[in-house]
Amino acid sequence: MRAPQLRFGKPKFPTLSPTSSLADLANPDCWFGVHQLHINPAFLSLDVEDWAASEAFQMGAVNVRGVKLTSDFVAAARSEEHLQNVLQAVEHDRSKQPNLRHCKRKLDQD
Repeated sequence: MRAPQLRFGKPKFPTLSPTSSLADLANPDCWFGVHQLHINPAFLSLDVEDWAASEAFQMGAVNVRGVKLTSDFVAAARSEEHLQNVLQAVEHDRSKQPNLRHCKRKLDQD
């Protein structure tokens, strides 16, 4: 999977209509992000109401939650010592997630 091309300036948003679908909004940059986060896109073929019950969606949500948690704490870090403490707290939180390691192994197998 190729990295997205860097573009400068304002992003160009698609025109939406009442008949727009999620597929209309996907572009190569979206798929690069999905790949980088190790998200199995299988749930995208389901109705949105069924996503929460999908194992692929749940595993993706765990990965996104880890990135969000890391991002929030790293942004708050002011010193190298504080940054290291934050990263340790994030790692501790991830180790408490019982299915996190299982999710990664399952994605690696797919």
